[in-house]
Amino acid sequence: MRHEPTAGQLLNVQLERLSNGTLFLKERVKRVRYWIEWVLVSSFGRLVRTLPFGVVQKMGDLAGSIVFWGDSKGRKVALANLEVALGSCLNPRQRRRVARRSLQVFGRNFLELFWSRRLTNSNVDDFISFEDPQRLRELVESEVPFIAISPHFGNVELAGALLGIKGRPLVIVSQPLKNERLTPIFRNLREATGHKIIVPNNAVVGLLRALRTGESVFLFTDLTLKLRDSAVIIDGFGLKMRVTQIHAFLHQRTGCPLVPWVTLPRGDGGYLVRVLPWLRFPSGSSYQEITQTCWNQFEPIIRGNPDHWLWVYKHWRYQPSTLGATYPFYANRSTQFDLEVESQLYPEKAKTLSEKIREHARWQRERE
Repeated sequence: MRHEPTAGQLLNVQLERLSNGTLFLKERVKRVRYWIEWVLVSSFGRLVRTLPFGVVQKMGDLAGSIVFWGDSKGRKVALANLEVALGSCLNPRQRRRVARRSLQVFGRNFLELFWSRRLTNSNVDDFISFEDPQRLRELVESEVPFIAISPHFGNVELAGALLGIKGRPLVIVSQPLKNERLTPIFRNLREATGHKIIVPNNAVVGLLRALRTGESVFLFTDLTLKLRDSAVIIDGFGLKMRVTQIHAFLHQRTGCPLVPWVTLPRGDGGYLVRVLPWLRFPSGSSYQEITQTCWNQFEPIIRGNPDHWLWVYKHWRYQPSTLGATYPFYANRSTQFDLEVESQLYPEKAKTLSEKIREHARWQRERE
């Protein structure tokens, strides 16, 4: 006997069809949007390469100012970071100026990456050069592969292009973009000077392989990681930062030296790459000790040139429950973070605390 569907069943069928149609429409809209983004970025990139370097810098400044005034959330993060990090060293007006200038530097960094296709061995020194030519020779001629490290400070893109052009290409980890059409554009820009780009998935394996086969690598050291990721806790600007330890891990596994550098402005509108003393640590050094020492090379430079650090980034995602220091509004309290801080403060308890940390991490992953 045939049963006619009930009104409720018919309604469910219609709702399912509507839902599928909506998802299909959203996917089509996303594809069209991604295609438009690709056309705009590709066209804009070609335009940027035709412009004078000074004009590109002014465009970067304008873009940074627009982002500063248009992105209220990012502006709030940057101002909060500056307040807790530099405190009374800057008044509110100065903090706004530094936050805006920081985004302008980032805007320049972005646009100058497109412009970097015009750089050659014969003209690159007109735009960016090493502060000490001897340091450049050491890097280029080194028979030992090294781990180049830097915070998000100054024009990192042009510094990388300079080293590649001078004959020392690097292996660089780069996160694919949500719009997959754009990823090859930025990969090709960075690889144009000889660098090799790898993705974060299994990046450690790729970096280890590179160092062991004689290739040098580059890493950012100020990446703040979430609790599900392996990290170490260091002191930055008097506050606890949960940051990447991959450079410390690679150093201990391979013995390759750590080479810290920063990019600073030149008086003529160009840039200087300052290479700091190479770092080597005894085999028994902890990842935390290595990471902290690396950071200590950079913090005084950031304090002296605050305009050039990426303040809009959430550098302090977590705050301890027991310490009285003031953290940014976005910092969260976490049992796991407290355990990690305690393990660092009391090494004799590290073994017991490590098990508690693993248990809490498993519980956290199950919740997610």
